[in-house]
Formats: sequence, C-alpha cells, structure tokens
Amino acid sequence: MSALPPIRLVSLKEPSRSTSLGMRPDCVMLAVNTLLISLWRPLQVDCVASGLPDPEVSWSLPDGTLVNNALQSDDSGTRQRRYIIFTNGTLLLHQIDKKDEGDYTCTAKNKLGTDERKVSVKVGPNAPQIKSKSQSLVVVRLGDSAKLSCEAIAEPAPRIMWISPRNPALSDKYEILNNGMLVIKKVGLSDEGKYVCVARNSAGDDTKNVKVEIEQQAPSINGQKGKSYGKVMAVNYQTTLLDCKVESKPEPRIWWVTPYAQSFAVGYLGGRFQVHRNGSLELRGVRKNDEGRYSCFAKNLLGESTLTVEVEVASIAEKPSFAFPSIEIIPIKEDGGKVLLECPARGKPNPEFAWFHHYSNNGSLRISQPVQSDKGVYRCLAKNVAGQAEKRYSSKWWVFD
Repeated sequence: MSALPPIRLVSLKEPSRSTSLGMRPDCVMLAVNTLLISLWRPLQVDCVASGLPDPEVSWSLPDGTLVNNALQSDDSGTRQRRYIIFTNGTLLLHQIDKKDEGDYTCTAKNKLGTDERKVSVKVGPNAPQIKSKSQSLVVVRLGDSAKLSCEAIAEPAPRIMWISPRNPALSDKYEILNNGMLVIKKVGLSDEGKYVCVARNSAGDDTKNVKVEIEQQAPSINGQKGKSYGKVMAVNYQTTLLDCKVESKPEPRIWWVTPYAQSFAVGYLGGRFQVHRNGSLELRGVRKNDEGRYSCFAKNLLGESTLTVEVEVASIAEKPSFAFPSIEIIPIKEDGGKVLLECPARGKPNPEFAWFHHYSNNGSLRISQPVQSDKGVYRCLAKNVAGQAEKRYSSKWWVFD
C-alpha cells in the first residue's frame, strides 16, 4: 500500500517588524487553527521564521516538552528523537499516535523579541488495520487448543469478531482474548475450516482469513488411543447404544465384531443391529443371549484403536428408590466432628451414585472436619438403566452449649 503524503499547511507571511538595529522575529504558520490527522500518518508542520539576526526556532509539544535544534542534536530522550526540526523550522513526526494530540506551539526568538504561532492537532478516526496477516494456516493436533491471532490498530479502538466455518455465532468452545486472539478449545474434526476475523469501528473494517487444519494422526475411540474397555448394563427387550466415537485423520475404517464373530461396518442395518455414521452400535430388543464382548475397531494408515465393551443383560430392571424420606436435615457440629451422609438406594441392577462433593464409591458422602461454609443442600443421585432417584440433605450449622 502506498503511503499518503505528509500534511503540510502554510499561511501567508505577515509584514515584518523592524528597527534600525535589526528585525524582530516573524513566523509563517498554519492557515488553520486545528488540524485533523489519521492515526499512524506522518505529521509535518511548517514554521518558517524570519528576523535579524536569524531567530532560533523551537517547538513546544502537547506534554510541555521543548524541542529545538540544540536538544535534537542530543541523543538522550526517546520523546525528542521521535520529532525532527529542519533548519527552516519545519517540525516532522513520522507516525502520529493518539497520545500526540494537543497544542503544538512554534516559537521564533532573537535578541529583539519573540513571535509564536499555535496549532491544535487532533487524531481523527481511521479504519482498522490487522497486523500479521501472514498467519493464514494453523495446524493443530486433535484435542489440543488452537490459537488464531488477530491484532488490529485503529482509532477509535476496533471491535474484534470471529466467524466460524460452521456457524456465524461462536459457542462456549471458543474464547476471544483482549488482544483479539481466538482460542479454540479441544479441537475436533468438526473445527476444521476457514475462520474469519473482522475488526470494525466507525471508520471502516478489515478482515483476516485463517484456515485450521487437523494434524494427521492415528484413530482414537471415545478420546482413548490403543486398547480401551467398557461395560454396559442393558435391560431385557429394550434398546442399548454402544458408543464408539472415532476421531482421526485421514478418515479411518470403522467396524464392529459381536460375541458371535459377526462383523458390521459403518452404515450396516439389519435385524436388530445398526451401526450409525458416528460409529455407535445400536442393539434393539436386547435379549439374554446378546450378552458378551462387543469390539469396535478403527484403523487408518497411521494406526489402529480398539474398544471392547462387555454387555450384560438384566432380566428385570427396577428404578432406584429410597426407603427413607427424600429430604433430611443434618446438623453440622461446631466441634468439627465428622459428618457421614448415606445414600441407601435400591434398584435392579444396582444403581450408580453421584455426589457433588467428597464422594466415596460406596454411595456415602463424608465431610471431614466440617466448617460453617459446609452448610447447605447436598444431593445424592442414584441411577441405573431403569431410571434415577434423588435424595437431599439440608445441613445446618448448629452451635451446642
């Protein structure tokens, strides 16, 4: 992109004021009192001074700093080195920033007097410019986080937006940092594609395209590579789904093998069996003789993974239930004694238990050395293939005399 020429405004020269011994300084200055300039553009302001003897020209910056040829010859001070004063008094700033706004005063001085002119410089709105557009491709491993940069400069500050290849609105899986960077968490195959960064303000917008590609790798099943195992309790005459979510690149071949050595590929539909496109195996009208080991295989050029699922069939299923009331009040003592909350649920098959805190795998919840902040409602969830039931404990902080 070609740079615009620097702004240079000059007014007509006023008549000189002279004496028999010389001439007082006279400044030729701007034709306007206020100058509007875009961010990062060069600023050049002329201040041609005349007088006898020749006057010394200096500039007063918005922050009060004085710049003249004598100070400029000294390399101390970054602020002064940003500005250049030419021998004719012209002030040059190569790139103007928002902090450079304010009044600039040119002063011409000799032994007979002083003359000065002032101009107010304002940094006007400019459209965003995105830095580092060279990052057009990001390659990431499955399950890792991808970071897509999009840093823009503009005045006023731009709003940064990202558009995903699947949906215009981003989900909670994505995070936009303060510097405009997009973070994609736990990248999956569905996250591949072109992402568009849009930087926008009142003066315009700029865009950047970034393509996300998944690095080639061997298959994983349900997030696990190599061999993995699972167990499923099915209910007689009901439908059971065996999950086999496969991720890999290139696309793998997926198939299931039943306990009776039957092999079903993705897309198979026959009898009571169906293999869905996502790799899951569906068993309809489950029977007792369906018990056994079912294996899901996923294979591509880079490797292979296997999931073995042990299927058991319950003849009669019974939803979990509690013999005691579903809500109980439990005191928490000030002396810090242990509190044990039971979850005595019954069901067929035996239910699994879920607590939100301090869980023990026997279905109990233990609060060791309780404190006042432990008071509140605790929930126990008992669940099996037939359904679920919930028991609540309301714990209160009691002080005993």
